Amino acid sequence: MRMFVIVVVTSGLLARGVDESAWSSEDASPAALAEGRNGVVVGVSGPAAVHAGLETLKNGGSAADAALATAMAQVVECGGCYVSFAGVLSMVYYEADSGQVHYLNAGFNTPLEENDPLTIPGGRQPSGRTALVPGFLAGVDAAQQRFGKLSRQQVFEPAIELAEQGVKVSPLLAELMQDRKDVLSRLPETRRIFMKEGDALYKAGESFCQPQLAETLRHVAKERSEFIYTGPWAEQFVEAVQKEGGKISLDDMKTYRVTWDEPLRTMHRGYEVCVPGLSSHGGVAMIEALHLVERADLPARGHFSTTPSSLFWLMQISHCQVLDFLPAKVLENFDGLDLSPTSRLKRETADAIWQRMQSGTWPFAAKFDAGGKRPSNHSDGVVVVDRWGNVAAVTHTIHTNSWGHTGLFVGGISIPDAAALLQAAMQETGPGKRLPESMCPLILLKDGQPLLATSTIGASLHQKTLQVLTSVLDFSLAPEAAIQRPSFLMAAFSDDEPPAARVERGKFKATLLDATRALGQEIREVSSHEADNANGYLVGVQIEPEKKVRRAIGARQDPLPAAAEGY
Repeated sequence: MRMFVIVVVTSGLLARGVDESAWSSEDASPAALAEGRNGVVVGVSGPAAVHAGLETLKNGGSAADAALATAMAQVVECGGCYVSFAGVLSMVYYEADSGQVHYLNAGFNTPLEENDPLTIPGGRQPSGRTALVPGFLAGVDAAQQRFGKLSRQQVFEPAIELAEQGVKVSPLLAELMQDRKDVLSRLPETRRIFMKEGDALYKAGESFCQPQLAETLRHVAKERSEFIYTGPWAEQFVEAVQKEGGKISLDDMKTYRVTWDEPLRTMHRGYEVCVPGLSSHGGVAMIEALHLVERADLPARGHFSTTPSSLFWLMQISHCQVLDFLPAKVLENFDGLDLSPTSRLKRETADAIWQRMQSGTWPFAAKFDAGGKRPSNHSDGVVVVDRWGNVAAVTHTIHTNSWGHTGLFVGGISIPDAAALLQAAMQETGPGKRLPESMCPLILLKDGQPLLATSTIGASLHQKTLQVLTSVLDFSLAPEAAIQRPSFLMAAFSDDEPPAARVERGKFKATLLDATRALGQEIREVSSHEADNANGYLVGVQIEPEKKVRRAIGARQDPLPAAAEGY
């Protein structure tokens, strides 16, 4: 299962008439989750975490304070399963006082001594070499110092209380624990966290306490992230990883720094879209896609949920994301084009790609080899709007399967094995370097005011964000309608076949899919179970400045219904 969150902040976007008959009844769930005039917090998971975020706002916290408090509480609530304090964090932040948008990259670093990443064990084989230098808590520290209004202790306290007093085990968490029992029972420290007397796992509805994690978080709240990167936790972490054959050293921890990167920007239909900077693949791919959407002129064709030609071209455009996973040397002269990240941001490059797409000579779909399969990663997200108009869009992830396969815990913190899925990227970037990722939290501006903020997670991160943005900006759909529209998933790629678009069975009309296939796009209908592994879980915050109302919106989808609160 992968999780996906979209957060929408909008003003004055009026719905244009679109044929609603293309929707299935399954997509007609209520969109409104919560409403507030002073602040709203919304997250893809964790009702207790979202409540903690709202209380942080009520106590005078900024959007950054509340988003970080929520993100940390999300980690506690899921027991370090799909997000971790040793994971990574990405944030796009609108600062109301200055009117500026900022981007924080707290991603993974490759260890300095990891010179042969292609030999890192993959699959289910436990290995310390699968651990990477984490960024999450360094990111929390940096963001809170720069944009916080409360003390660190106040921001950390909700997560500490949840860890110490216990969280109620959800049916999903109980199921994941059972599925990963072999991982959670491999090492003594991990067994002590998840096993009760008789080696029994916690069941749904029971209280799950994490006292060791609470103690670690108290140290971080008091000593800042130095406790994690240069203090006792760093020493324990390095020792544990090296005991399992890993190469992370204390030098890796001491030299880790977050990156404040200038957001990338583009204008689309009169709106300014601000996305992560060049240190992230996600921002580049989104700007490139929007430039191609301009050239396709989708509004003239009709909405992609009803019109075959529009669905065909949007699917084709979304396939360009594969460029993110090709080696830099290949992209320097790909089909006679410079497709380096800086070149992909140019409208002239989009013109050249569009010409090839129209003539049927665009070769990216003919053969795809990214040096390995896309990782099956897990993530979470939160977006907050505070009383002052600041907006925080945060995505955080372990970038691997639930708890990974090594099962390491240090000081109550789960250690992801993300390197087991990122060997090719590590080889490309080199030892000691920041690894690129495709997270793409973004903020949309109109005349300098934030209208739309997104935090997107899951395998179909790029596809879902693009479809929601296109629905809102190109077709003027209300955000509620855009979020609830049926959407296609990330395509299935192979080395010798064109990409096959994937849709959940029953979400699109058969006549629409058949007509799109007739245009040349292969489409595979997948089961709801398979779609759950790549589907989008969407939440949002809609702002109406004239009414001074902030409405949280999203889909109440199992197994992870959106959580939101406002006041």
